Amino acid sequence: MPDPDSVVFVYTTAPSQADAERVADAVITAGHAACVNMLPGMQSMYMWEGKLQRETEVAILFKARAGTYKAAMDKIATVHPYDTPAITAFNALDADPRFAAWVRSETT
Repeated sequence: MPDPDSVVFVYTTAPSQADAERVADAVITAGHAACVNMLPGMQSMYMWEGKLQRETEVAILFKARAGTYKAAMDKIATVHPYDTPAITAFNALDADPRFAAWVRSETT
């Protein structure tokens, strides 16, 4: 089990900047992540219902900690506009101590 104060990144995508901001607002204001990066203009290709899809999406990367990332993922799932959103988390192998302290101070 990782240290509950270690840094974890949570990743998802959204169909538009407005949707990305709505998802980010919900997670940040709930205190489940300290920061979010929204990267518009990402090109996605995927199979959905037997058809190749091509979409422009916004990649969303949350900075959370191990003690809050599951709550962040749950919040994303409840406010996300997709039926089956890609929501995943991964541990930071190492984080600058000042950055890690800031993430801890901004998450509940």
